[in-house]
Amino acid sequence: MSEKTLLMVEASGIQDYIFGSNKLALNIGASELVRRATEDWVEALTTPEQRVYVGGGNAMLLFDTESEAVAVARQLTRLALEEAPGLQLLVARQNFQEGQLRKTHQELRERLAQRKLDRHPSTPLLGLGVTAACVYTGAPAVDVQDGQLISAEVQAKLRATEDGKAHLREQLRQITDDYEFVYDFNDFGTKGESSYLAVIHTDGNRMGERIQGLVGVTDEAYAEALGAFSDSVRKAADIALNSTVNLLLQNIVEDQDDNGKVIKTIAGRVPCPEKGGIFHLPFRPIVFGGDDVTFVCEGRLGLALAAHYLRVFSAKLLADKQLAHARAGIAVVKSHYPFSRAYELAEDLAASAKVYIREAKTPCTALDWHFAVGGLVLPLKEVREREYKVPAGNLLLRPLSLTPIANDGRSWETFTGILTAFDQDPWAGRRNKLKALREALREGPQAVERFLAVYGDRQELPEIKALPSMAKQGWQGQRCGYFDAIEALDFFIPLEDAQ
Repeated sequence: MSEKTLLMVEASGIQDYIFGSNKLALNIGASELVRRATEDWVEALTTPEQRVYVGGGNAMLLFDTESEAVAVARQLTRLALEEAPGLQLLVARQNFQEGQLRKTHQELRERLAQRKLDRHPSTPLLGLGVTAACVYTGAPAVDVQDGQLISAEVQAKLRATEDGKAHLREQLRQITDDYEFVYDFNDFGTKGESSYLAVIHTDGNRMGERIQGLVGVTDEAYAEALGAFSDSVRKAADIALNSTVNLLLQNIVEDQDDNGKVIKTIAGRVPCPEKGGIFHLPFRPIVFGGDDVTFVCEGRLGLALAAHYLRVFSAKLLADKQLAHARAGIAVVKSHYPFSRAYELAEDLAASAKVYIREAKTPCTALDWHFAVGGLVLPLKEVREREYKVPAGNLLLRPLSLTPIANDGRSWETFTGILTAFDQDPWAGRRNKLKALREALREGPQAVERFLAVYGDRQELPEIKALPSMAKQGWQGQRCGYFDAIEALDFFIPLEDAQ
């Protein structure tokens, strides 16, 4: 029986490498280097027949001989060392006999996962003799950029920034020369109105399990199934990202200021900054190309854009004939909030949505969010215990499902319906009334009943069909139904979908 070699490549330590800086250009450049390492460089070193799948921060490759696999691994890791300092690539290989590809693949995936857990953090040589430290990483500086000392890692990321911008425009061709994406965190937000940005992290549900469930009568059939599944995930993510950008473009409102100058806004409220005659969309994807996607936008657009992306992505059938369900975490933070912490918060929120999905015991898509208005850098669990747990129970209805679940009122539709109701009589424009309701909700069902009695005429709160007690008491069981919507009033702008 003939023997072959399976080689797997995975970018590791992505959070620190991509999101460790508050300089957006560095985040963009780092993401581009990860893409190059796991796509462009892999493709340059291999033939199409050797590639099972490539992209999304990893690659699976098949070789007729172990020596071929070793040669590619050496060339790839050398490229990473030379062209992307600081990027960690995990590479593992294993020989297998004909008919054992599926078993070998599962074993190698487990080995890589264990290697990530066991990996000792590298301790770079910080310098010898007289050196100066990089302002971003603390590593030895090798150059001066805009009057600041930078390391080889930062230098490489900055070099890759323009290519990262070009790659994004290639993916989103509907962006004409009249528009550009925001490339500076300082351009997010509106002076005197809102100075927040949203960090959105999405991830596919049960992707590992779905890969384990793929089968093939032969090694070739199994490899084909893996490649088809990877391609279908990428296509679904690309469609969802393009649709999200289209949603932004559909909601652009053109007007003139007092001096007759043309201004453009999203939904009439979020400005598109203008620089050199080009309007910038207050939105920027950072990681994309697979089920793991991260983008940033103006804080008030975060919930609507995340929900739209998830809705489009989860409506697609993947190659295994199942819907592409996913989850998202949305961290809405001040524009100068530590970006690495904001991304970590978005990941924690996506994990919270994952717990909800697991408890739902049915395939669904869900999202969770947090408004870090106070600027405190505390763990999500601690914040929620301190700020959202009251004697009556949990003030939060979220995480919310975007997929209909029978007899479950914890849905995106419920949330947006309540927001719509609060924007109409008898609630519209009456912030003091809503503030009083918020305090009553904190005190519990009896306080809500007293609140409704004070405002007379047997008034009830907006209906939540699956939770009938909510309209009269604001609570059902130990969960509140309206606190999320009141909290979101200043942080949510709905976007109209022309489709």
